[in-house]
Amino acid sequence: MADGAKKRYEVAVIGGGASGLFAAAMAADEAEKAGAPVNVTVYEGNARVGKKLLVTGNGRCNLTNEKMGEEYYRGAAALFETVYRQFDREAMLAFFEDAGLYTRSDFAGRVYPMSNQASSVLDALRNVCAERGVKEITSCKITSLKQHGAGFLLNDTFYADRAIIATGGKAAPVHGSDGGGYALLEPFGVMVTPLFPALTPLNVKDFTKALKGIRATGKITLKSAGKLLAEAAGEIQYTDYGLSGIPAMQVSRFAAQRLSVGGEVSAFVDSAPDIPAEELTQRLLTIRKNHPAMTAENLLAGFLPKRLGTVLIGFCSLSPAKEVGALHENALAKIVNAVKRTKYTVSSVRGFADAQVTAGGVAENEIDAATMELKKAKGLYVCGELVDVDGDCGGYNLQWAFSGGAVAGQSAVRSLAIR
Repeated sequence: MADGAKKRYEVAVIGGGASGLFAAAMAADEAEKAGAPVNVTVYEGNARVGKKLLVTGNGRCNLTNEKMGEEYYRGAAALFETVYRQFDREAMLAFFEDAGLYTRSDFAGRVYPMSNQASSVLDALRNVCAERGVKEITSCKITSLKQHGAGFLLNDTFYADRAIIATGGKAAPVHGSDGGGYALLEPFGVMVTPLFPALTPLNVKDFTKALKGIRATGKITLKSAGKLLAEAAGEIQYTDYGLSGIPAMQVSRFAAQRLSVGGEVSAFVDSAPDIPAEELTQRLLTIRKNHPAMTAENLLAGFLPKRLGTVLIGFCSLSPAKEVGALHENALAKIVNAVKRTKYTVSSVRGFADAQVTAGGVAENEIDAATMELKKAKGLYVCGELVDVDGDCGGYNLQWAFSGGAVAGQSAVRSLAIR
């Protein structure tokens, strides 16, 4: 090195997903602001970065939510809150607006790119990284990470003064998140909490195939041994194996966790959550009085999709052709119970292949919440789905990816203490 020349430092980001790309962009930005000689490189196992990002939000990329807080997160929710305070939704949206990406919100507060295309988000991230000199090395899966002096050696080939692991968890392995990041942490003795599929459908024991293909508003209440585990409302999708849609996905991590220890789990579906049972009873009595010749298959058609109503009538051991005028109060009570509280036995949840996110991960007490640095491995940072933080549907997991990535990227460069 010539006299007066500054040593160039290397920051390696392992994983080119949402959190990894954001970490890389923020690390390069921090280096630029400090005038620090830092190279930032993203190592990605796939042939292209951002593969999983492209399919988020059904390809529309729900970036964040106008409603934000610890209550929308599970696992180490307090860690999310601490990290979020350092880089919040407004900071994230300002980043993307500066990159030329504009957003809009829907009725539920979910924030999407105005283009309605996930590719716009990925393009914005890649453009910022390119402008800040971030290098991408794709088709390069990092399978080995070792301490090497004051830094780290990746695959016994690449040296880094600081490393950020942003490989994702185990959900949707077809997009590259196959759990490899946890293996990289093993040599450092980092504790990982049990891993479960989250935001995934529910498999139901002896499920009624006649329900397949129905989509209807409802509420799912998950219980085990009489104890409430979780509940969520929205559009329920009935499949050939059980329950899907946002309500099923929201409660799935609680079902997976309970089933993993041998507990029994029941899902109670309320198909008319906006109508109290007493009111529904009175409405059915009115229909019976005014339309005695109506057949039972049409009794619920004013409240529910007709096919769903017919199946629920069948659950009550009633013929769809029976005239409602001949239904006794006991039969009406059974129908109301079927509408408000149909019980399904959850046999399992769909696995990681169908899950949107991983529940569990690097334990909170292993991480310095102010920097996302691992306490047992100075200079090594983690972010994103790899960590024991998982959010509800609605942009919460991407917000965590961006917030954690930002803090990790900025902190990695600041720790070099170079000016």
